[in-house]
Amino acid sequence: MAELRTIVTGTDVNSSLSGLQISLLKSGEATEGYALGFAQIESGVKDPLRRDHKIRIASISKLVVAIGVLQLVDAGKLDLDRDLSDYLGWKLRNPNFPDEAITVRQLLSHTSSIRDGSAYFIAAGTGELREFFTPGTDYWENGDHFASGTTQAPGEFFYYSNLNFGILGTVIELLSGQRFDQYMANSVLVPLGISARFDPCEIPTHQRAAGFRKGIEPGGWDDQSDWLAQVDGAQPSCFYGMQNANDAQEFLNSYTPGSNATIYSPQGGLRASADDLVVVLKMLINHGAANGKQILSGSSVEHMLAPDWDLNAERSNGLSAGEAEPGGPTDGLMTSYGLSVHRINTREWGFTQGPELLVGHLGEAYGVLSHALIDPDTGDGIATIVTGTAKNPAEAPPGSSPLYRVEEEILRWWLERNY
Repeated sequence: MAELRTIVTGTDVNSSLSGLQISLLKSGEATEGYALGFAQIESGVKDPLRRDHKIRIASISKLVVAIGVLQLVDAGKLDLDRDLSDYLGWKLRNPNFPDEAITVRQLLSHTSSIRDGSAYFIAAGTGELREFFTPGTDYWENGDHFASGTTQAPGEFFYYSNLNFGILGTVIELLSGQRFDQYMANSVLVPLGISARFDPCEIPTHQRAAGFRKGIEPGGWDDQSDWLAQVDGAQPSCFYGMQNANDAQEFLNSYTPGSNATIYSPQGGLRASADDLVVVLKMLINHGAANGKQILSGSSVEHMLAPDWDLNAERSNGLSAGEAEPGGPTDGLMTSYGLSVHRINTREWGFTQGPELLVGHLGEAYGVLSHALIDPDTGDGIATIVTGTAKNPAEAPPGSSPLYRVEEEILRWWLERNY
């Protein structure tokens, strides 16, 4: 606990943190959890962060969405390798590879040839998903949502793309007949026995924690300034384009499921605690079983965790830097990927203790840094949510891995005490 407090208050290599949640698994069972720092600042008073506070966990949301997608596969409603157009009801093709079908498997493994462009969501009431891919619309962006390189046809090249999950969310709506957020609650989150939600306005105010930076305005750092909420502060936005619950309800009363699930932020909008994430990890360890229910089939869990893409020896079949520019310190962050599962070779990252392979997912958005990782052989695991850093974490001295240094230090803390 003392080591964690030191990480939160700051070290000679890392700045201070606004808050930190950690929850641990041992042999597939939840063992211990911690919450340090604060959740909100109201009239200058800091509300202590608790283990039950929900935080926007960023891209770990993708791992949870994949569970919802694989449930549809288990139910026989979805084929991972069928032409995605058959489910969308309109033809989706990369115009640079017009004869190549795009599939759900490729969306989950980021090999679809879909790119984010300058934006990967369309605010409520301003358009539909298909406009990203339709020439002449406001969201076409000169075709920037498609890869154009000759080696980047669907299924051939890994390129991390958030828009893949806006498409998946829309497919979920079309096949289930439910809004994305409701399907995820009804089919995944409630059966798991957790109160995480994709709608922040469903989270009670006393359980909602913000993401923070020290800065003068959102989106930047200034460690001489006060902590500034970046997301889920005093007035959360329910969905993209809907600033409060009244606006949201008015829009959703006329919303057509399957038109534009990007408004729910499938790629990063789940509000959850580290304890919630441990439940998800435990389900994967237990071959799809959780809370007395079979959430996923064992075969679907195996498909999620197995490698669907690996960086080749020439490093020519994908970009390993995630969302960062290639050629920098995050090269090597992603070298193996399953179905929305990040597969990490810890030895390549400089960790000499613990398992060689960890699987799960990482996240970063609005000041938050998160990871949910398990050793698939032992059932040991860790879920971490850093709610914010006083300085830009990219400016900390590099460690041995492509992670930000504070993430590396937390992961090293766990590996050294657990193995």
